[in-house]
Amino acid sequence: MQKISPVESRKILDAMNIPVVLLRDRCVSTKSSALIHRPSSVENAELTLPQAEQLIDSSGNDDSLVAKTRVNNETQNSDDNKKKFSLVSIVSSEVLLACELPEWAGGMLEGRLTRLCSDLMRALSGSLAPSSQDWQYFHWPIKGIKDHSEAASLQALDAWLHRRWAETNAVEPLIVLSISQVDLSEIFSDAIFLPTIEQLIVSSTAKRDAWEVIRARVYG
Repeated sequence: MQKISPVESRKILDAMNIPVVLLRDRCVSTKSSALIHRPSSVENAELTLPQAEQLIDSSGNDDSLVAKTRVNNETQNSDDNKKKFSLVSIVSSEVLLACELPEWAGGMLEGRLTRLCSDLMRALSGSLAPSSQDWQYFHWPIKGIKDHSEAASLQALDAWLHRRWAETNAVEPLIVLSISQVDLSEIFSDAIFLPTIEQLIVSSTAKRDAWEVIRARVYG
């Protein structure tokens, strides 16, 4: 039996008016099979890639967070090591009294501290009639000054106290200091040095010692 080629078979079918149906489903199914497989791989890639990037970013964020935490802790420790203190000065015509405030006072006078400073000013005035008084604060470190060293704090406090001393009217005003953070003994060698007001509040011994010093200098 002689085989007819596909071209001749098509001519014979066309001559007999027999319609020809192309079975496209096979091609479509074949293509669709490939299409279905490819999106699957693409979807997996799309799901996997962001997760990988997220892990990388998360790892980077953790390192950054650790670094930032370390820097913040070091900065905080550095700030904690810096000298911080507050003083109140009271100036009358004859007396300059400067007292360091306790840390728990938060840089401000409260009732007990105010009464104690007032009592000291009355004792230091001796037989003089009470005169007007000017109260001012000093806080260290000073905003705007980058140098927070001990030498800088000493210079700043020295300048402030000399300015306050100039506000008195006496030729030789009485200077009384109750300060622990900074040593002013060389700058004000003729001043009366008292225990801190925090010690004067809680210690009867400190009060007796302070009174003995004041009596010897003012009433002696």
